[in-house]
Amino acid sequence: MSLFSPLKGFSNIHSSTVSNDIQDGLVEYFDWALLDKGNYFNVTKGETSPNGQDMSRLRMSSNDSYASGQVWEGFRKNWVWQSGVSGVNMDAPLVSTNPDYPGVSGVYIDDTFEPSSGVGTYAHTIDHFNGRVIFDTAVSSGTKVQVEHSYKYINVVYANNVPWLREVQNNTIQPNSNFRDVSEGAWDIPPESRLQLPAVAIEMVPGRRFKGYALGGGQWIYSDVIFHCIAEDEYTRNQIVDIISLQNNKVIDIFDSNAINDANAFPLDRMGSPVASGLRFPDLVKSYPGGKIRLTNSSIQEMVMAKADVFGGVVRMTVEAIKPNI
Repeated sequence: MSLFSPLKGFSNIHSSTVSNDIQDGLVEYFDWALLDKGNYFNVTKGETSPNGQDMSRLRMSSNDSYASGQVWEGFRKNWVWQSGVSGVNMDAPLVSTNPDYPGVSGVYIDDTFEPSSGVGTYAHTIDHFNGRVIFDTAVSSGTKVQVEHSYKYINVVYANNVPWLREVQNNTIQPNSNFRDVSEGAWDIPPESRLQLPAVAIEMVPGRRFKGYALGGGQWIYSDVIFHCIAEDEYTRNQIVDIISLQNNKVIDIFDSNAINDANAFPLDRMGSPVASGLRFPDLVKSYPGGKIRLTNSSIQEMVMAKADVFGGVVRMTVEAIKPNI
């Protein structure tokens, strides 16, 4: 008889485990739930900002990973790719109705529309998360590149995107007069290294407790989570803190990250572009259910003004989850 007792609670060392499952579920849930409550702004072709700038026009990015003129970016990151959002007394986000090419439908090159089909002289990929267009071949610097798109206002991110690991970029609600100038200050920092406000950064923190679930096995798992709420003004910071803290005692469904990985059902590819018929959060939960979690013990722990244009708030919660196999 073998005296070896294998580790419990996960299938193999490469599996996603409870902390990552909870964090993934919370990031994707709040990203979708806020979008469903109108967390986006639409930008039509040639639409001008209050200061007279064309908000649909992109700037040539100074990105060392690509040839000059190959990457063009908007003034806001995190473009909407999800369809089926009704909004709250708002027009729906500007996304393609073609399920083979979800998200942004294409770009305008000197006022000529080029669809996101991956073919032609101006074949390109739309990196929705970083708010940019990556062309297969470079486009000359004097070209007028425009995109009709919708961008998410409050960015929901993982804790590794909070200020101590990213450059906080202020005043991004509209492009300024030198937005399209190459080597222009904060805009010259790659979008991967910029955190645009307002934002909610979700962090798993020390605090783990267990309680027996049922006779014969299973456990309740209680994990502590912090929501860092960051904005450029006190009003917006207070609003985000309220939105998060008011979810106390809410039960939500999350997805099974391992099942999604096994099925290769990720909605976005490595370039930040949605795959054909990419699954939105409700679709992932329905197709790859990961059980329910409950948000409890909501408390506002800190309200600070880091500097004149950065306001922070901290909401701490306990997440209850059931693990029937431990």
